[in-house]
Amino acid sequence: MIKSSELLVVVDSVDEAVKFYTEKLAFDLVDAHISTDGMIALQSARLRKGKCHILFKAPLVEELAEFSFIKRCANRCTGLSLEMKKGIEKYYQRCKKKTLKIVSELHTVDGHKTFTIRDPFGLKLVVTEVSEKSLPPSLDFVGLRLSQADVTLKERSESAILDDMVSHLRKFGILRRASKKFAKLKLKQLTKKR
Repeated sequence: MIKSSELLVVVDSVDEAVKFYTEKLAFDLVDAHISTDGMIALQSARLRKGKCHILFKAPLVEELAEFSFIKRCANRCTGLSLEMKKGIEKYYQRCKKKTLKIVSELHTVDGHKTFTIRDPFGLKLVVTEVSEKSLPPSLDFVGLRLSQADVTLKERSESAILDDMVSHLRKFGILRRASKKFAKLKLKQLTKKR
């Protein structure tokens, strides 16, 4: 069983990453290790903000070829989603004040407030705050529409809704066990919000 996880980001300069994330984004430094080759530089550093954990690491000599390829591709596909409970407006203003590179301004999409910034290494950080006030009358579960009556379990039993959700996920080739766990989790979240 997996106990925990964190994002591993290989960067040119761990020192620069720590400085950016602690000063500009208010992350906390949890752990750091220096290089053993005589240079005075950080080899790795672990940062945290709330439940978000990031490990920054400098590439080893044997990883340099792979790192140069990853570095060229990073702007196209690498990012981190940060979900906030509250205070996104204040955090957004902080980012603007610190003159961060804002890729998309603060806006609302489907009841979620969101904005995107880019760090010095090309990593996109999508910051989102979910508003529980603005839930729609029907909900989308991976393309399956569930009505408000379905979710509140007034018209159908929980097992019937769960079976529909599992069957829908199975169409994507997801194993029954994984489909059932995911469907139960989502159904629990949806009924709790009502």
